[in-house]
Amino acid sequence: MRLLNTKTLKLEEFFTDIPPYAILSHTWEKEEVTFKDIQNPITARLKAGYAKIKNACVRARRYDFRWIWIDTCCINKESSAELSEAINSMYQYYMDAAVCYVYLSDVSAELHPRNPNSRFSRSRWFSRGWTLQELLAPQYVVFVDKEWASIGTRWGLRDVISAITSIPMQVFEGRHIEEYSIAQRMSWAASRQTTRPEDEAYCLMGIFSVSMPPIYGEGGPKAFMRLQQEIIKISDDRSIFAWASPTHSDEARGLLARSPHEFLASGDVEASDSGTIGLKSSFSFGNNGLHIHLPLARVNSSSPLYLASLHCQSGRDGSYVGVYLIKEGQRYYRVDVHDVPLSPFPPLVDDMQEVIVTEALPPRPILPRSIHEYSAKLLPSARHFSCDTVPSPTFSISRFGMHESLVYKSRNTRDSFTIAYSSYPPDMYWKLGDETLRNDDQMKDMALQLLEDGGYISVTCEVTGNHSQRILEIDYISEKDPEAAFLEPKVPPHSGFIVERWLVGCQSTLAEIYPPDPFGKQLDYGLTYVTVSDTVKGESFRVLSYKSGNGGREIIYIALGFEGLEPWLDVVVCEDIQSSENIEDIWKSYSDIDGSRTQKRLSCKTSASDYFGRYQDLNVVLEKRRKLQLGSHVLSYKLVPLV
Repeated sequence: MRLLNTKTLKLEEFFTDIPPYAILSHTWEKEEVTFKDIQNPITARLKAGYAKIKNACVRARRYDFRWIWIDTCCINKESSAELSEAINSMYQYYMDAAVCYVYLSDVSAELHPRNPNSRFSRSRWFSRGWTLQELLAPQYVVFVDKEWASIGTRWGLRDVISAITSIPMQVFEGRHIEEYSIAQRMSWAASRQTTRPEDEAYCLMGIFSVSMPPIYGEGGPKAFMRLQQEIIKISDDRSIFAWASPTHSDEARGLLARSPHEFLASGDVEASDSGTIGLKSSFSFGNNGLHIHLPLARVNSSSPLYLASLHCQSGRDGSYVGVYLIKEGQRYYRVDVHDVPLSPFPPLVDDMQEVIVTEALPPRPILPRSIHEYSAKLLPSARHFSCDTVPSPTFSISRFGMHESLVYKSRNTRDSFTIAYSSYPPDMYWKLGDETLRNDDQMKDMALQLLEDGGYISVTCEVTGNHSQRILEIDYISEKDPEAAFLEPKVPPHSGFIVERWLVGCQSTLAEIYPPDPFGKQLDYGLTYVTVSDTVKGESFRVLSYKSGNGGREIIYIALGFEGLEPWLDVVVCEDIQSSENIEDIWKSYSDIDGSRTQKRLSCKTSASDYFGRYQDLNVVLEKRRKLQLGSHVLSYKLVPLV
């Protein structure tokens, strides 16, 4: 691979003994500096993208990296052989990097990513196909804003990133992606786009541990079909067929999807259980189609339509996933591809006693990194703290078998905090207060502590070009800082509801959700996914407000959530927006112990109605989902004429 010297900005090629290097992840802009450009410094400096390369090198040098890899200039894209090698090796490049710097050119660090007004969640970087593997592969990820100021780390922002990407937080806490089903991993790419349609498939090769030659010009669906065929060669997980087309069509198709977008609702589909099928769990392609064993149940005796179970279940409620097949001659085709039915009953199969032993995929190699030296560094915001235990606020431990605690005290208040080190193997760690980060916790690189004055101390472990060294950068965030409210991580909820953004007959539009829903999503066809925590007190329900858009004075409030494990809803129609309760008052009326509507929440009713207009009621109903989709329940409504 070629690496760029961070000091001279010259390329050098390495075949073995690759030195420690940083790597840049970014979205391509106008006038990027190419491999050819970087050979001529005068030409390179004339391009707008030169500033990005220079600033990336400056940051890497700040942490003792002599080398950096940047895709725009380290690959000779004029060589098809080299381009093919780079595309197939890209995941490994990012995984082997000591640290990945993610440059967000459309984000400012002035607002914390948990602040709803921050552009972090709306950054173009989170919508691109190639950046998915650049998020997953590296061991350490640091986000920087358009001015190259630090925004945070993947570990420290794992809840925010999970909300943006729908990737479970456990992935960012160290769980191997191979433990997730094919359908789940495909769903992580469902909302991403690539400039070239074929890249929708090529950017996923590393995530599924497969290789194939890129053939630009073959088209996105064909490239994605080739990707699935390569996956099938190494996996018998039938969740690869658990997809749903986002559009209704009468077209008969096969069992393979045409793009990752068809896996949007498959994020909770678990891997199929090969043990229940035995030797018939394997499947393969012949020259006349996919050869697979499926349990078929005829939908009705007079129809050639069958329901075929895929032997995989929804992780949300344990229901079994199936698809509809129709028989024409001696072949079957998949129909109603927008519909993936769920069944509470396991599929009926013949007596299959034989089993097959499959080879597990070898774990991805991880470069060894023995850490035995930490340095503490106060950032400008924390300069009012002084270190009581050593003369200098920066202290390094470089001798094995040493334990040390650095106590920092504020010169302005009584606040203090302690950073403890241990370099005694095998129990090497650093800790801030009660939070311990051990040497083998490679994903953990940030700790947070609340101080008595209401502010926070944040310690981020920055990676350096020396495998054995780390720098602990200490930041202070005052309680008066508006971003302090967004520092504590939040656990993504598991439950949610599909609601309509427009109540057509009422001429009303969804205007507000309270409390705000950071994990919700706007879907196609005017639908919104509203999440509700089933574990966090005070967040077990939300209130939606719908306001009239045609000059009407009505405002409609719909409260919905869970009481224990039981769903409930209620509806309140206010005829005058000016004199009505606001949405927070409505929420409190259900939340307070003696609230005026608390009993309606405790009753766990799944349907409710209220007077709307002069001659009709608004009737709202919660129903359990009947097909594979986001959320566990669907909200529907209708206007009922008064008798």
